[in-house]
Amino acid sequence: MRRVCLAALAALGLAAEEPLHEMGPFPTREMFPLYLPTMAYQPVDPVPLGQGQWRWALNWTEANTFQFSDFFENQAPRDQSGRIAVTRDYFASVVAKHPDIPTLYFFDEEIARFELQGRYGLTDRTDLWLFLPIQNHTGGFLDPLIEGFHKIGFEQYGRDLVTKNQVTLAVANNGKVTFFSNERIVGKTQDPVLGITQRLLQTQDWTVSGTFSLKPPLTHTYDVYQSGWDQSYGITAQWRAAPRQVFYFGGAFIERPRGSSSYTALGFRDGVGLHATWEYRKWRTVQPYVQLYWQSGYLAPQPYQHFDQPSLQHDIGVHWHWTTRTTLTFRYLNNISHNGNTADMGLGVSLTAHF
Repeated sequence: MRRVCLAALAALGLAAEEPLHEMGPFPTREMFPLYLPTMAYQPVDPVPLGQGQWRWALNWTEANTFQFSDFFENQAPRDQSGRIAVTRDYFASVVAKHPDIPTLYFFDEEIARFELQGRYGLTDRTDLWLFLPIQNHTGGFLDPLIEGFHKIGFEQYGRDLVTKNQVTLAVANNGKVTFFSNERIVGKTQDPVLGITQRLLQTQDWTVSGTFSLKPPLTHTYDVYQSGWDQSYGITAQWRAAPRQVFYFGGAFIERPRGSSSYTALGFRDGVGLHATWEYRKWRTVQPYVQLYWQSGYLAPQPYQHFDQPSLQHDIGVHWHWTTRTTLTFRYLNNISHNGNTADMGLGVSLTAHF
């Protein structure tokens, strides 16, 4: 028994000396409803895993959205409790009076996105990776939390008026309703994303890599919208500024070809995304980070909305290295720019394992 205990202690000592696996920038993704059918910018880790190495992660993000065309700010109907409730009949009657307005919308829903993320070291310089997402579209549970937050500051019109935990999605083009849904969707598979990362530069302090990713159009979002063969071309870098300070930077151009007729009618444009990340490594097992996430506007300028405007969000989190090969990550996301073209708030948890 004594020998077994000594062997176990020796093994623990060796494990304590084994270097931790780096996590890289978190692959933050925009969760605004109009962004779900298309490819959104996501940061990519610039450091190759090493030939034959695997990294698997299961990521959950819960994001709440309550946004609508400026047109509805003073026209949304109320139910008996005084809360905003948009029905299809009401939406159709209002937009029919304004055929000159290209697009009107009203979004109130909560999205849970579960994403299996895999990455494999093909060589010491090249990694292959893929994302496999599944989404739930429901009323969720974040409305009361967000409403309480807005009461202490950063007010958002209608937050204290909207019916809590409801699902309402409505889009109209030139006076006609083109999409309306108040049904929950559970376990909906989304398009996968396939990618490759190639290291271009390695120094004592810097690692710089090029990335390419592809999203094949295999599914329909909301059972209606199907994108084209979206592609991303980017550069991503790590700067080891000091033993306790690590920074990540990167950006990419996103090409969005035409998709189904309903998707193409939305008028998606090609885009650009950027990220900047600071990770603090004072402690071995707990490493907090702050990540800024910027994207260009994704639709052409139109009245009563701001989809042509860029957006800036923060992703604040902490990596807890449970073991040398297993990491739990807890995250809080929120928008900074407040242009009405991003998800309002999100929470996330991830489990990552290296093999």
